[in-house]
Amino acid sequence: MSSAARFPGRLFASVFAVLFVIMGAWSLATPVYAVPDEASHTVRAAAAAHGQIVGDGRHFQAPGYLYIPGAGSCFAGRPDKTPACVGTSPYGSELRDTISTAQTNSPVYYVIVGLPTLVLSGLPAFFGMRLLSAALVAAFFAATAVLLRRLPGARWTLLVPLATVTPEVVFLGGAINPNAVEMAAAGALFASLLVLARVRPSGWSFGFAAATAVASTALVTGGRSLGLLWVVVAGAGVLALLRRDDWRALSRRTSTWVVLAALAVIGAAQLFWFTRPGNGVQGQAHPTPGSLVTVAQNMVENTFVYWRQLTGQFGTVDVPAPEGVQTLWTAMFLAIIVLPLVLGRGRERWVAAGFTAVLLIVPIATQVALWRQVGDVWQGRYMLAVLLLIAIAGGLALDAAGRPLTRASVDVVRTLVVLLAIGLFSAFAFTLRRYAVTDNSWVRFLLDPQWQPPGGTILLTLLTIAALAFGVIAVWRALPRLAVRQGAIQGGAAVGTAFDSGSHRNS
Repeated sequence: MSSAARFPGRLFASVFAVLFVIMGAWSLATPVYAVPDEASHTVRAAAAAHGQIVGDGRHFQAPGYLYIPGAGSCFAGRPDKTPACVGTSPYGSELRDTISTAQTNSPVYYVIVGLPTLVLSGLPAFFGMRLLSAALVAAFFAATAVLLRRLPGARWTLLVPLATVTPEVVFLGGAINPNAVEMAAAGALFASLLVLARVRPSGWSFGFAAATAVASTALVTGGRSLGLLWVVVAGAGVLALLRRDDWRALSRRTSTWVVLAALAVIGAAQLFWFTRPGNGVQGQAHPTPGSLVTVAQNMVENTFVYWRQLTGQFGTVDVPAPEGVQTLWTAMFLAIIVLPLVLGRGRERWVAAGFTAVLLIVPIATQVALWRQVGDVWQGRYMLAVLLLIAIAGGLALDAAGRPLTRASVDVVRTLVVLLAIGLFSAFAFTLRRYAVTDNSWVRFLLDPQWQPPGGTILLTLLTIAALAFGVIAVWRALPRLAVRQGAIQGGAAVGTAFDSGSHRNS
C-alpha cells in the first residue's frame, strides 16, 4: 500500500486556477449562444435545475429570459456584423415552454450546471452556468494532474497531456456544453483507476482517487450516450495494464471493490437512461441517400479535417482557429500518437495503440451507423476524451521505456509549452477580435470596439495573458524537478548527473 505524505494542494490549485481563468475569459468573451447547440443545452440545464428531468419530448419548462432575440444567429457566418445586433429578452424568470434538442442526454451534467438559475436571473444566470461548467472542467483536469503525479516514475505521463489542452477545449470548457466536461472526466477516470489498481493507495490518496472515480464516471456519462463508450475504453485500458501482482492485491482489497461496485451502479443507471423508451435516435422522415462505403471513405479522407476541429472551431462552427494554430496542433497530435508507439515500451505502448485505433475507428463506425437516420452529424470535438486517453497512455509508454528528461529534452519541452501558450492566446485574441470589430483592426479591437463582452476586450485579454504566463512559468520551473525526481526514482545518480551535463544513455 502506498500513502503520500500530504495532498499536493499547490499542484491542484495551480492547474485549476490557470485553466479556470482561461476558460472564464472564453466564457465572457464568447457571445451568448455562440457555441454549438448551446441554446438547447442551456434550456435543458435550467429546466433540470428547476426539477424537470424529463421533458415532454423536446419541450421543457425553462425561465423565459433564456429567449434572447438574435443570440447566436444574427451575426453567425456574417463577418460584417458583430454581436451588437443581439436583442434583449422580453421575458423574466417565469417558466415558459421552450424547445431543447438535448432531451436524450443524461441529466447529470445539466442538473449541476443549471444551479445558478435558482439564485440568479437574466444574463448573470447564463454566465453563471458557463462559469460553473468551466469550474467542473478545471477541477477534473486538476484532479487528473494530482493522480498522475501519484504514479511511480511519472514524467512524460504528466507532460504529454498538456498538448491536449487545445483552444477548442478551453472554448468548450467555458461554454454550456458537455463536451469538455466529458473529456476532462474521462482523463480523471482513467487516472483514478490507474492509481487505485497499480498504486494501491491509502489515506488521502485512496479517498481522493475513489471520489474522483465516482464523480468522473457520473460526469463522463452525464451528457451524451457516447460517454458510456469512453468508460468502457478507459476501463479496458486499465485492465490491460494490470500485472499479476496487481490482480492479487486487488482481490484482497475490499475498499477497491466497493468503489468498483459504485461505478457499476452509476454505469447501469446511465445505461438505463439512454436505453429507456423514446430515448433512441430520432430519424428523419426520409432516409439519407448515398453509399455507406462512400460515407466511410469520406470519413477516412476527412481525418485531418476533424483534427483541425479538435484544435479550434469556434462560434457556431463558423469561426476557425488561425491557420498557424491549427498547423501547430496537428503536428502535436501526430507526435502524441506516433512517438509513444516508436519510443515507448511495454504493454503501455499497446494500450496507447488501442486508444489510437478507437480515435480512428469510432468516428467512421458511428457516422456509417447513423447516416440513414440523421445524415452527416460527426464533429471532431466528439473525440476529445479519447485524445486525452491517448496522451496519458502515451506518456506511460515513454516512462515505461525509461526515456529520461535530459537538458536537451527539457529545452524542447519548454519551447513547445511556449508555442502552445502562444497558440492558445492567438486563438482567443483572433476570435474575440472577430466579434469586437468588423474591420480586423487590432487598434479598434482594444480602443474602440463595436461590441464589448462583459469585462471588456482589454481586461479579458490581459487575464488570458496572465494565466498563460503563470502556466508557462510553472511548467518551466517544474521540469528540472521532474528530472531530479526521475533520478531519485531510478536510483541513478547518473541520471541526475546526465541532466546537468546534457548527455545520457537510454535505458
